[in-house]
Amino acid sequence: MGNRSYLAMTGAIALMLVCGWAYAAEESTAAVSDEQMQQIPRLLDETRAELERANRRIGELEQKVGTMEGDMVTTSGDLYELSTQLKQVEAKSRQIIEKEGAIITPYGYIKVDMAYDATRTSGTSATAFVLPETAGYESDRHFTITARQTRLGLNIAGPDIGEEGTSAAKVEIDFYAPATIENKAQLMLRQAYYQATFPTWNILVGQSWEVTSPAFPNMLNYSYLALSGNPGYRKPMIRYQRTDKAWGESKMRTDVAIVRGIGTGTAPWLRSTTWLDDEASDAGTPDIQARWGITSPTRHGRPVVVGVSGHYGREEYDPVAGVPPATTSGRGTLYSSYSGNVDWSVPIAKDFDFNGEVFGARNYDGYMGGIGQGVNLTLAKAVDTYGGWGQLCYHPSVDWLFTIGAGIDDPQNDDLSVGGRERNATYFANAIYNINKQTLVGIEVSYQETDWAGIADGDNIRVQSSLQFNF
Repeated sequence: MGNRSYLAMTGAIALMLVCGWAYAAEESTAAVSDEQMQQIPRLLDETRAELERANRRIGELEQKVGTMEGDMVTTSGDLYELSTQLKQVEAKSRQIIEKEGAIITPYGYIKVDMAYDATRTSGTSATAFVLPETAGYESDRHFTITARQTRLGLNIAGPDIGEEGTSAAKVEIDFYAPATIENKAQLMLRQAYYQATFPTWNILVGQSWEVTSPAFPNMLNYSYLALSGNPGYRKPMIRYQRTDKAWGESKMRTDVAIVRGIGTGTAPWLRSTTWLDDEASDAGTPDIQARWGITSPTRHGRPVVVGVSGHYGREEYDPVAGVPPATTSGRGTLYSSYSGNVDWSVPIAKDFDFNGEVFGARNYDGYMGGIGQGVNLTLAKAVDTYGGWGQLCYHPSVDWLFTIGAGIDDPQNDDLSVGGRERNATYFANAIYNINKQTLVGIEVSYQETDWAGIADGDNIRVQSSLQFNF
């Protein structure tokens, strides 16, 4: 057989194989399709049933979710309303009067002090300096219990002023007015003022704390280092205060005040001519006080506060028999009163703060400086003085506070006569514990030494404990 015949036969066989394979494949496909076609109606019915069940389930779930969302909204609204009502009830529970937009809220504390002094001081309930330890009085011990520092106050929130302003007032008293018998203490006005506040400034009219040297030590002794390095008191005034942004989150505060100066007006330098008249009012001009301060946040959560302040005023001393005059104007002799002050509060660690003030001043007795000495009429000169105080505070928890500190007031010795107080220094340490949110107890130990010109000096150890209930 030739090659052509062989190739022809081979091609015919291959063609037959291919056609047979195609026919078999077609028959197989047709058979599968027929079987599936018979099952489609049943599968479609089952699928529709499953879809219906799924849709019903989805509907039920959506309904439940909607109900839950509604309940959550209702519950949230109820909780907000309840919270608002509770706050209103709490606020109203502290209010004694609400009339025509004014709300009066009482505050204060009851404080009981028990103190032991190793020798005589300027006072037993509160001590500012030590009396001379003359013969027979080297160890004249004293013990006292008093509740005179008990304080009562009213904060008054007044109606708004326009769209941005608010009005407020304060009245505050304690029982440290001069009294002849300890258990018959008399009321003393501490603060009484009206204040109008706007977004960046406010104005205060009335009696409040002075602008200069605004810081205070953490002491149990009512004297708070007055006449021993911590000047400042409360006086009638008109004060303007403004707060502006400095840099970053720091703020700058400026205070300017017209203040009623307070003179001595007590023997042996009694120069008052009418009721409540003294040398400062007799001068015919008010004191001017000002302070500029910066407050900056820190990582410790307590800001750094640094301020510079000062004042200027005058006092007029009417002629006293046997006393040489100084520069004379009108009926009396005028003496200037002025000071320069620096105050600071610095958190130096997580649980430690360092606070204090320094000052230099002339005729500073009306500001609790110069150890209560302003003008030496014997020498016809004002008394210059320098001093300050500082304290280190450790507060390991909200319940405990530990403080150590010292203060000194050091008048110029050349400005004093025999019997004058040349130097007054106080060193103290205390611990204060909060029994609960309202009640605290504390104990304080202090050492005080007072130098006198030409006579015996004095030194004293004072141990004081206190219980205070705040409300």
